[in-house]
Amino acid sequence: MTENEFKQELKSLSGGYLFHGEEDYLKYSYSKEVRNIILDGSFDEFNHIVLYGEDFSASALINALATMPMMAEKKLVEVRGVDFKSLKKDEWAELTDALSHINEYDHTVLIIRADTWGFDEGNLPKRPSEMYKTLTKHLKAVEFKFPQSARLRAWIMRHFTHGKVEFNQELCDYLVQICGHDMWALSNEIAKLCSYALQKGISIKDKSVIDDVCCKTVEYDDFQLTNSLLEGPKALVFETLKRQKLNKEPPNLILYTVIRMYTEMYAVMRQYKSGMSKERIASSLKIHEFKVGKYINRITKMSPQRIERSLELCREADVSSKSFGNLTGYIPVERLISMLLILRGN
Repeated sequence: MTENEFKQELKSLSGGYLFHGEEDYLKYSYSKEVRNIILDGSFDEFNHIVLYGEDFSASALINALATMPMMAEKKLVEVRGVDFKSLKKDEWAELTDALSHINEYDHTVLIIRADTWGFDEGNLPKRPSEMYKTLTKHLKAVEFKFPQSARLRAWIMRHFTHGKVEFNQELCDYLVQICGHDMWALSNEIAKLCSYALQKGISIKDKSVIDDVCCKTVEYDDFQLTNSLLEGPKALVFETLKRQKLNKEPPNLILYTVIRMYTEMYAVMRQYKSGMSKERIASSLKIHEFKVGKYINRITKMSPQRIERSLELCREADVSSKSFGNLTGYIPVERLISMLLILRGN
């Protein structure tokens, strides 16, 4: 199922869905849209169950699926951050059995978000992987690809229109050239541009504003915060975070970029320690070689135990952040970054 086909599916959601593909922003965005459709805000704590990688098991999934919704027709179950590549044979058998019952629970909508680092979809559509074939026996697959240039331009223009900032289509290509195709990165930079333009009371009519405001080569270097976390001085890490707070960048997006970096680094570490080359790792995990090289450079300076502990802290911060409001949402981010820097060392 394509993104456009899933838009039609939103009118009558039912059963289970596998969100996969290279564009993580769209997985997040459509997950949020599904939540808005199913949940009404009154009993969301009962009608929205999220199973993270460390909490995930077939029995936990069955329990989540079977629970009746509270004062509503449907409830939503989301599965996030599972490393499907590491599941053992018996775990796959249990998961397959659990998913085979999905149609018995017509009061539940299930979304499994497959992260690129922990899921191998194979070479679609001709040669799907075994894990893809196993999951799609019971789930409707929705593939989210990087949008083509025309669609990406339209998406960028919609964001500037929503931000009430004048922007022209000729600058769209330059923004992508500077910031990359990753929609997480682009949404972050667009928010900064809108904030800057509104503060200055200006329209964005030339490249100089983009040059002054945006982080360049974000596509390969990821966000500036994660770059500095990988290899920059500690003072730069906190200075970058301070600027992001001043720009009112959502703490959940900042947290996402940090978690994604450590999740990718952990996946790179496992393959690097097994003897795989940088080129093979990049191909296997679908991460650019430049970024893989940066991860390997950090891996050689940290013990596997410290990297594993860093990933644990990321997951704990993700859970903790759910209990914080918008005003205090930076607290778990700041705590996490402080602890990650201690583990990183020099």
